Parts: sequence; C-alpha cells; structure tokens
Amino acid sequence: MKVFHRSLQSMGTRFAKKELVIFGSGFLLAYVLNVIGIIKHHNPARELITQLHVVLLVALVIYGAVVILRVLYYLVSRLWFRK
Repeated sequence: MKVFHRSLQSMGTRFAKKELVIFGSGFLLAYVLNVIGIIKHHNPARELITQLHVVLLVALVIYGAVVILRVLYYLVSRLWFRK
C-alpha cells in the first residue's frame, strides 16, 4: 500500500511542477506584453507595478486557454486513436 501512495504522491508532484511551468510561462508572456504596451504608448515605468493585477488576470486567461486546448487535444486524440 505504501508503494502505491508514494507513486501517487510522485505523480502529483510532477503534475504540479508541470502546471506551474505552464502558468509561469503564461505570466511571463503577459508581463512581456505589458512591457511592450508601456513602451509603445510611452507610459511611465511605474505601470509595471500598478498594472500587475491586470497582468495576473491575463496570465490566468492564457492558462485557461492552454487548459482548454489540452483538454480538446486529449479528447480528439482519444477519439482518433481508439482501439
């Protein structure tokens, strides 16, 4: 029973790390888009901090879109490669 618990715990850790990398990538993309917008519109640099809540919201939207795409990929591949 302990072996099963350890493998399940290990799988959860790998899954959590993968999800954190995906969310971190989305956050980085949203932050870069914020920097580009600040430069393009000649806004003050303090907006990097004051608009952080918007960056977080955009990162969550990006993460949600990635999750939806992953679920669709899983469903299509499951239907396509059905044995």
